[in-house]
Amino acid sequence: MKKDFSQTGVVAGPLKTIDSETMDLVVEHELHGGTPEMLGWWWWNMVDSEYYRLLHPKDHISIEWVIRPSKGQLAGSVFVAEERIGEIPATKLRMLVLDPASSPITPIYDYARASCILGPADKPVGWIMHEYRPEPYGIRMRSTFRLSKSSSQQFIDALRQHNKEEMGQFPKFLPALYKENVSK
Repeated sequence: MKKDFSQTGVVAGPLKTIDSETMDLVVEHELHGGTPEMLGWWWWNMVDSEYYRLLHPKDHISIEWVIRPSKGQLAGSVFVAEERIGEIPATKLRMLVLDPASSPITPIYDYARASCILGPADKPVGWIMHEYRPEPYGIRMRSTFRLSKSSSQQFIDALRQHNKEEMGQFPKFLPALYKENVSK
C-alpha cells in the first residue's frame, strides 16, 4: 500500500547544537514513487512562481531569479523567494545556491542541493541542505536547516511543519510533471 507522502516527514531527533551561535533542525522524509533524477530535474526547472507554488500551494508566493543557473551549474545562482512560515508574515528571502561541498552542512546522502539565506551585505545568515538517496520505495530525503541559536521555538516548530508539508507535495505532482516534461 502506498503511503501518504504528506504525512511521512519525521523529525530525526532534537535540535543539534553546532557551536555557540548555531543549531541544526533536521527533518527526514520518505518520498514514495519519486527518483533522484526527478528531484535533480526539479531543482533545475523550479524557475517560475507557478512551479514554486506547486511545492507549497498555501505558503509559497513567488520566486524571482536574480542570477539564473547557467552552463550546467546551479551553484552561484541567486533567487528571491517570497513565502510564509506558519503564522509569520510572508517574507522575501534572498537565496544563494551553493556547491554542496562548500556548505557548512556536510551531506551524508548521495545527492544534495545546498543554499544559504543572504542577509545584509549578502552575508549568509542561515543554511539549507536538501539531500537524498534512492530507496526501493522512492527517495529518502533529509532537510537540514542551520539556524541561529536565537531562533524562537515558534519559528522552529513552524519551519519543521512547513518543511514536512512542502516535501510532502513532491509525490503529488513531481512524477507526473517529470514524465510530461522529460518525455517530450
